Amino acid sequence: MFGLVRATLRAFAIGAAVGVLFAPRPGAETRKMLNERIASFMNQILETAALPPIQPDRAATNGHAERPAAKRTRAAGTDARASS
Repeated sequence: MFGLVRATLRAFAIGAAVGVLFAPRPGAETRKMLNERIASFMNQILETAALPPIQPDRAATNGHAERPAAKRTRAAGTDARASS
């Protein structure tokens, strides 16, 4: 049992090393290609579900044009600990 696990891990490590050494394109290009493929796959799923498609440039920001600054403030007098 453990011999099979070791052989599997060894084969995975060798495959990853060979894949990195003989990669056909740079990492940035591969990531861009993967993002486009994932976006098109998600759009196909959304079309099947009859939902509006996601634009690839807005997918990384969860549908927002820009990430708003996360700023939360408390209104005066709403703290439960201070009301004693």
